[in-house]
Amino acid sequence: MNFIYAKVEVDVSGGKIIDVRILEHRQERGKAAEAVANEIVDEQRIDVDTVSGATNSSIVIKKAVEVALKGNA
Repeated sequence: MNFIYAKVEVDVSGGKIIDVRILEHRQERGKAAEAVANEIVDEQRIDVDTVSGATNSSIVIKKAVEVALKGNA
């Protein structure tokens, strides 16, 4: 069994998410989920839609962004 893993870096300025960079993403078929990073920046929220066919990777990336944002608080 392989585990999905994501490490991200999030830039915040003036209370806005200005960039989400995926530094590492271990996945099976979830490469498409990396589009979630752009959605988070565009929507300015973590609760964006997951990518169909890459739901688990999408969830992992969103959680990694959440953890990174808590570190920026």
